[in-house]
Amino acid sequence: MDFFESQARAHRKTKWLIVYFALAVLGIILTLHVAAAFAFKESLTDWRNLGMISGGVIVVVALGSLYRMAELSHGGRVVAQMLGGRQLAPHTTDLREQQLRNVVEEMALASGVPVPDIYVLDDEQAINAFAAGNTPGDAVVAVTRGTLEQLNRDQLQGVIAHEFSHILNGDMRLNLRLIGVLTGILLLAIIGRIVFELGARGGGGVRGGSKNNAQIPLFAIGAGLWLIGSIGVFFAKLIKAAVSRQREFLADASAVQFTRNPDGIAGALYKIGQAGSKLQSPRADEASHLFFGNGLGESFAGMFATHPPIEERIQAIDPGFQPREETVPVKTPPPAAGPAPRNVALAGAMLAAMPVFAREGARSTASAVPLIYALLLSNDAATRERQLSAIQLSPEDRAEVDRDVRRGGEISDAIGVMDLCLPALRQLSDAQYASFRDNVGKLIQCDGEVDLFEFVLHKALLRHVDHAFTKSRGPAVKYRSPVPLLPDIATALSALAWYAGETAEARDAAFQAGVAALMLKPDAFPMQRIDGCDFAALDAALDRLAEADPPTRQKIFNACNQAVRHDGVIQPREAALLRAVSDVLACPMLDPENVA
Repeated sequence: MDFFESQARAHRKTKWLIVYFALAVLGIILTLHVAAAFAFKESLTDWRNLGMISGGVIVVVALGSLYRMAELSHGGRVVAQMLGGRQLAPHTTDLREQQLRNVVEEMALASGVPVPDIYVLDDEQAINAFAAGNTPGDAVVAVTRGTLEQLNRDQLQGVIAHEFSHILNGDMRLNLRLIGVLTGILLLAIIGRIVFELGARGGGGVRGGSKNNAQIPLFAIGAGLWLIGSIGVFFAKLIKAAVSRQREFLADASAVQFTRNPDGIAGALYKIGQAGSKLQSPRADEASHLFFGNGLGESFAGMFATHPPIEERIQAIDPGFQPREETVPVKTPPPAAGPAPRNVALAGAMLAAMPVFAREGARSTASAVPLIYALLLSNDAATRERQLSAIQLSPEDRAEVDRDVRRGGEISDAIGVMDLCLPALRQLSDAQYASFRDNVGKLIQCDGEVDLFEFVLHKALLRHVDHAFTKSRGPAVKYRSPVPLLPDIATALSALAWYAGETAEARDAAFQAGVAALMLKPDAFPMQRIDGCDFAALDAALDRLAEADPPTRQKIFNACNQAVRHDGVIQPREAALLRAVSDVLACPMLDPENVA
């Protein structure tokens, strides 16, 4: 899967979306102009009226779209709540919900992205799911109750892998913006329906009485606006169909790549073919292009179908697929996952190896904050006390921190624990997060040095949690080639090489593997390796690298990736630092295999 090529395809499709959108607005303007000309017996060549109608339509469409996009800037949870979703409780006792959480966490750890918030659509009995968000840091994964009750673990894993591919392909932002933009061209139809319903509630109709007759104009105006607004509805459906269909094939293929188990997602699709995927929510149409399966039922002649036919999707995944008779257990935990790639299997093993206090504590806001503090504390008692005196803690939090410190020796994967904490940290209030962020900075700085975990944690917080509170869009693009960034690239490759080898020869080999991946002429652009890992210099270098355009960031990340993988083995500290580079460059770490 090529993350940036997928983004490029999405941008290329955006050009056609702009064309469709312009045609929708033009169609609405011309239809309103013709209707007004007939209603008021004016000339069709009255350009003044055409200009007024054009301006009015453009203002209404723009305001409707901007208002909706402002709502959606809060991330995928807005869509989940709009469709009646309930956020999964941190310590749910429902076995199926526990299984869902485990599968989502495994997939996040395996793919190197933050654990998304998880929602369940309790009122939906059909089999369906979606992922939504502006960035991986504010993404959600939502499934219907029918998905939990009708799919086994392999099939659920296939569905979740499909949704993660949408997160990793970088098309979620386009999906969310599409909801906002389409609201503008749908607004006329929405207004028409509201006016029509006002007439109905006012006792209107064709039956006698001056009061009833007074409602007739509301029916006429409402019906007229709705009919004209249907042009927007037509193009909105066309746009969503154009965006979604091919990407579903890509996401299906990616799910198989993640799980190495085509039977899982093929079995889920087969069950959709038997049980259906149509949602009951009246607002399902707004988000129909997000769903795993067709959430609206069959479309006329397939013209507006947002998803390819089930049979075609199964055939593309596994031409020899044969459904199996099975029962899904209700009162016992579902069976373990079937064949999986080493990265997903490794993620499951990482979860299983985490001590219970860390795994469960990471899922709750009240315990995730003290847990992060404890992970940042020094092993030296005097330094630890100095760190704690630099921050303000309630007696309860201090007691929790002390308990976590005593049990800290049981944690072998601090970064994995940090990843599990991210959803809980996103649930903090603005004031709580400001205090937490300030405390993290003080704990890192208090001992006078920054270690690898502190660096990675700080970068993950800035990238994935800050967005939930600041809605920042990231740095502006300043560079469109690696050449002006070569000193910064050398700093990043040198840091990775430092952790990649124990000897100067091994570090040189790692550094040169990264340089070779840039495919620049070494004589024209010599790059010198720097011994050691200066986190302050690395921090500044990564911030500049983040100002490159996506293709350049792809080249840089590929170089860093090759430096880490040159010897076929990824040490945990190499993987940790590569994770920080991945976060800063907004390039998911899709394949953390071969970790020693």
